[in-house]
Amino acid sequence: MQMKPKSPFSRIVAATLAGSLALGGAVSTMARAETGGKEAAAVQALAGAKLTLADAIRAAEAANQGIVTGAEFEVKKDGAYFDVTTQNGTTEIDHRIDPMTGAILASTPDSEKPGSDGDNDASEADELAAIQGAKTGLLQAISGAEAQGGKVLSAEYAQEDSALGIELKVADASGKLAEVMVDAATGKVMVGDQDQNGDEDGESGEQQEG
Repeated sequence: MQMKPKSPFSRIVAATLAGSLALGGAVSTMARAETGGKEAAAVQALAGAKLTLADAIRAAEAANQGIVTGAEFEVKKDGAYFDVTTQNGTTEIDHRIDPMTGAILASTPDSEKPGSDGDNDASEADELAAIQGAKTGLLQAISGAEAQGGKVLSAEYAQEDSALGIELKVADASGKLAEVMVDAATGKVMVGDQDQNGDEDGESGEQQEG
């Protein structure tokens, strides 16, 4: 399992803190990101889909091929679909799910060799156990986000420092995207370390000095 080691905030184009999102009973701060290109196409296509990301996750869970560790709505040359990843021990499978019917169009095992992503069997097992024991799951995080009128395009477990988080990408009613990391233990937002320019760990300042 290749879990992201940091929050998404370093990748956000316009990292101004704005808006609010109710998750786990707490008001959460979101970081806004500009929407363009593939992301704009995905937002538009998802608006016309009959199913949601949560529906796709449930469809993958019904296949009984492991725990869902991440899901994303994608628009490719061959069409739009949900890409849902399940994990069972060291076996990872990507499921392509039809956004209109919920049918699993294809299930592709991860072709990477064990340990090629830097994880050994022990760390894979620890990560999977952390996900299994999480108080806030993907469906809960998605439900909290969409209760505010948005649409979640992606949700996946990720590591923020030493804590397990859930990374969400949400489109609001106007189609603008926001990214947020939710603590899987508390349901509260985990805000990345940002300097006054909005970059994580002071990256922008270093670039300016060079």
